[in-house]
Amino acid sequence: MNHFILLALLCIGMLSCVGPSPARLIDQEDYMVVVSTVRLPETMDWYTRFAEHAWIDVKQGDEQSWIRIEIGGPGSGVDVFAISSENVRAPIRWKNRVSVLETITGDRAQRAIPRLLELAAAELDFGRHETVATGENRWHTIFHEPEARNYDAWPGPNSNTFIATLVEGTPELHAELHHNSVGKDYPRGIRAGKTSSGFGVEADMGYLGAGVGLRQGVELHIFQLTAGISLWPPALKIPLIPRIGIHQGWVGAAGTLEEHPESN
Repeated sequence: MNHFILLALLCIGMLSCVGPSPARLIDQEDYMVVVSTVRLPETMDWYTRFAEHAWIDVKQGDEQSWIRIEIGGPGSGVDVFAISSENVRAPIRWKNRVSVLETITGDRAQRAIPRLLELAAAELDFGRHETVATGENRWHTIFHEPEARNYDAWPGPNSNTFIATLVEGTPELHAELHHNSVGKDYPRGIRAGKTSSGFGVEADMGYLGAGVGLRQGVELHIFQLTAGISLWPPALKIPLIPRIGIHQGWVGAAGTLEEHPESN
C-alpha cells in the first residue's frame, strides 16, 4: 500500500509542473482548435516572469491551414494570422515550455472556428502595428492607435482577457486558463456568470472575485491573482508558483495526443 501511495504521488509530481506538449498533437484531423499557454520570457520585468500567456490555434483543412489568434503584447493588437504546423507544434516558445490546455476536433471544432473568428473580429482593438510596402524591398511600419481602450498588463484588459473572452463566448470550448494567467478574470466592470469552462459560476468586481465549478474547483481572485483548489483534475493553485497536482491539459487534450514520449 505504501508503495502504491508513493507511486501515485510520484505520478502526480511528474505531471504537476507541465502540461501536454503541442509536439504530441495528432495530425489526422481536418478541423482542430488548440488552446495553449506559456510562461512569459525572462526578458520581461522580474515581477511578471511567473505569469502565463495564452493563445488559440485553429486548423481548417490540411497542415498548411493553421491560423493563430492572440494578442501578442501591448502594441500588437488583435492578431489573426497564418502560422506553420511546425510553429503550432513547437514545444518551446520564448525559451519556455508550451503546454496545451485544451483541444477539440471534428464537428465541435468546425462549429467553434467561425465563432472564434467572429469574436476576434468584433473585439475592440488594443492598437496594432501594420507593415506596408513603400517600394521594392522597402517596408514601413505604421502604428494604429487603440480604437477603444489601452492594454494594461496588470490587472487587464490584456492578452489573457482576450482569450478568456473567446473561450467564454464559444460553447464548444471549456478551457481552464492557467491560474497564473493574469487578466483572465478581468471583469471589465462587474461580472457574474459561468466560469470559462462552463461548468461553474463566478463573480468578479475589479480586484476581487470568486468562483466555484467542476474544473476550477473553488477559487479566490485577488488583484487578478488566483488561489484555490481544482477538483477535476485535482490540483492546488497558489499565486506565483506552478500548479501543484495534475495539469488541466491532461484532461482538456485527452484523445488528441500521439502516443510518444514528451518532447523537451
